[in-house]
Amino acid sequence: MSPPPPAGGDLVRPEADDRGADRPYPRTVDWWSWLREDLARPEVPTGRDELGFLAGSAALIVVLAQLTDPGTALELLALTPAVGMYVVRALTPRVPAEVLAIGVIVPVALVVGNAGHLEGTFFLIVNLVLYGAWHLGSTTRAVAILAVSAATPWFVAHQLAPESEIGWTAWTCACLFTFALGKGLGRQQELIAQLEAARHELAEQAVAEERRRIARELHDLAGHTLAAVLLHVTGARHVLRRDVDEAERALVDAETIGRSSLDQIRATVAALRTEERGTDPALAGSADLPLLLDEYRRAGLEVTAHVAADAGAIEGPVGTALHRIAREALANVARHAAGNRVEVALDTADGQVHLLVADHGRAAARATVSTEHFGLVGMRERARALRGELEAGPTPDGWQVRAHLPLPVHDDAVGA
Repeated sequence: MSPPPPAGGDLVRPEADDRGADRPYPRTVDWWSWLREDLARPEVPTGRDELGFLAGSAALIVVLAQLTDPGTALELLALTPAVGMYVVRALTPRVPAEVLAIGVIVPVALVVGNAGHLEGTFFLIVNLVLYGAWHLGSTTRAVAILAVSAATPWFVAHQLAPESEIGWTAWTCACLFTFALGKGLGRQQELIAQLEAARHELAEQAVAEERRRIARELHDLAGHTLAAVLLHVTGARHVLRRDVDEAERALVDAETIGRSSLDQIRATVAALRTEERGTDPALAGSADLPLLLDEYRRAGLEVTAHVAADAGAIEGPVGTALHRIAREALANVARHAAGNRVEVALDTADGQVHLLVADHGRAAARATVSTEHFGLVGMRERARALRGELEAGPTPDGWQVRAHLPLPVHDDAVGA
């Protein structure tokens, strides 16, 4: 029985004895399971486009062997099955590699072992080892073919034709070399397939992310525009009978906002349709928050704001995110609780910028709306993209949105 862990709950890695028996994480290999999995690995079929190379190379090997170490017509005829197996391999990709090996090794061994002629046909066996290591997913099967192939020259040289003085050592080394080459080619082909799959997946993710980004931009732009226009139209309707001039001013403001938003939509669509990047217009940042708040004040919202000096001039992605989150939060207030008083606070602390948009007055029906609304989803995505956080939910007298984003690091701060 092992001793109990020490007080405090910390686990201590026990020291191994001389025999290494006491180990908390024993690493044992289930060889039978590994063997079953290895033998179950598929074999890469040989394509028909390789027929010319397989048949041509096999025929070329026989011709060169005949030129360097001639054999009889009967011996050449006996090599026909070995050459034919390469053709069968290309025409019938599902033929097992072991069948190909037997069909090549046996004729070559018998022909060369007959009188020591046509020694160059051992290249058929070397080529066999290359294709076996390359196309077989099972290492066990590939090694078995290698073992038989590498032993064949020795067997022929010592058992079938000892008087021929066949240099079996070179042929055995060639088998070992081509086996290593084939395994390398197979691994390279596997990595290329994985790379292609990863590239395809990354492309799909990039398209999906771009679709989400466009959806956020269009939702924020349309939501902000409609909310502001709705506030102006509602104000004009309320004062139409009492103050025609004020109603006209509200309608003019609504028209101005609508035309400005239409221009933004056209610019966005034009930017998406062109292949040239050009010069993109500057995106609004935290410095533009006062203009945004004034726009909603003119539309009829009662907005009080506190913006810290160091938080009112944040640029870059963080500043843009702050502006977009505040704009969406204000648009939500305009849509769901236009009569509430709105509080906006922006300050910095602990290396983060904190944004609060809360409305007070009456609890809106938004409290029962799913938190998966497009606007909330978009705000959360903006915060997460910058490694920040966003919280949104009902309060006793309204709704609030809190965003916490990391402050951007400037080059001068890094150099200091």
